[in-house]
Parts: sequence; C-alpha cells; structure tokens
Amino acid sequence: MGKRGFVRREPRPKEVLELCLYLAQEVAPPTPKGHRGRPWRYTHALYLALLLFRAFYGLTYRATEAHLQDLLEGPFPSHQALAAYAQKHLNEEVLQALLERLVQKVEARLPQEEGEPPFS
Repeated sequence: MGKRGFVRREPRPKEVLELCLYLAQEVAPPTPKGHRGRPWRYTHALYLALLLFRAFYGLTYRATEAHLQDLLEGPFPSHQALAAYAQKHLNEEVLQALLERLVQKVEARLPQEEGEPPFS
C-alpha cells in the first residue's frame, strides 16, 4: 500500500510482454530467408522479446517458458531454443539498452504516487 492507502499497481506480465514485442520489432534484424538449410521457425524479434521479458523479471529459461505457456496462445520457442539463441546471437549491450527503455515505458504506464521510487 502507498502512503494514502492506495494499492500500487504492478505491471501485468501480458502488458510487459506486449511492450517487449513492440520494442524488439524496432531493433531486431530481419529474419534470414536464404535458400539453404532449414528455415527459421520464429523471428529474431520474437526471440529478442522473450529474452527481454526474461531479463525484466529475472527468470530462468525454464521459468520463462512456463510463464509464456500462460500468456501466449500460439507456438513459441522452448527454453532450450531461447538459451541457444541467446548464446549465439544476443548482443548484451542491445539487451541492456532495451531493458532500460522497457522499464521507462512500464513506469510511464503505471500510476505513480508522489515521492515513491518506481518498482519498490
């Protein structure tokens, strides 16, 4: 509870995931469409959004997959695919910059009480 008895609203995971998808689509490279090898099943933007969601909540890969089962209806990458993508393609500086932008956008959407630090 806040100072005046108001319950402070925390961000809903669905809202955070939508913001992650929006931010990831802005910066993700295009998915390769070459002629050799198996085609990509998921886009770079989806992988980046799920890794951003994971970093925002501080989840493990398995916990991220469990949360996504509740949030997403369609198919999404497994925890193994997320870990492999992160190891091979993830740029930590880009993820950190996106995480900072995500926190700013989430804070802007939540009503703040005067004098309270965000996400306390």
